[in-house]
Amino acid sequence: MTIDSFETIVSFLKKDELKNMNMLYFMENNPIQSLDKISNSIVLRGNSDHQWVYISTPNTQELGKVVRTLTKNDKFFAVIEDWMLPLLTAGKTLVWQLSTMKLVLPQHVMFGRTTNSRIVPLTVHDAQYVYEHSLYQGVTSPGYIRDRIRKGISVGIHESGKLVAWAMTHDDSAIGLLHVLDAYRRRGYAYELTVHLVHELRKQGKIPFVHIEEANLKSMHLAIKSGFRKDRNVLWFEVQ
Repeated sequence: MTIDSFETIVSFLKKDELKNMNMLYFMENNPIQSLDKISNSIVLRGNSDHQWVYISTPNTQELGKVVRTLTKNDKFFAVIEDWMLPLLTAGKTLVWQLSTMKLVLPQHVMFGRTTNSRIVPLTVHDAQYVYEHSLYQGVTSPGYIRDRIRKGISVGIHESGKLVAWAMTHDDSAIGLLHVLDAYRRRGYAYELTVHLVHELRKQGKIPFVHIEEANLKSMHLAIKSGFRKDRNVLWFEVQ
């Protein structure tokens, strides 16, 4: 793949940045194995905790062309729209899937700076502790969290020397892994951490966004109250 072809594909994706932001930001943060344009579709393979396949395609006909290029090594799929699932899993076993709503923060929504001086960067030594309190242990790992602390934006709040709340960016720069220990909730910590990450992402020229399971009513309420707007439902899954 030449530099020119890479730049051409990136320019193509940026024509609809809202739709393709996950793929664009993933490419900034992680090693790329392949990046191909198939007719009017883009297929990205890149390494994070797995070798993920990202697909940007406009319709079922175009997706059919993409499916014919996939191999047995293409097992982990990221940010796949609902309508794409049947074609991508046909004749295969769906090992697991995670369905979330993607919410994006419009540019006009502004926040004041948080004044909580206890917000500090996380260190890799916090990774195991964060993992042990995660609700998503089945689809994440301490290694992934360590990697995100090293490479992304990660912050926490301490009380009496104890880490009681935290949040960070995922491998595609989505805000995530937000958690507040039960005894420290209703103090505004989740909101303050979200605001901090929003400011940091905007300093990098990125659009802040999150992925939230529809059943997670508290997180959904916080995001919408903070100004995030629902964009589309997306899936992560593994096939065999």
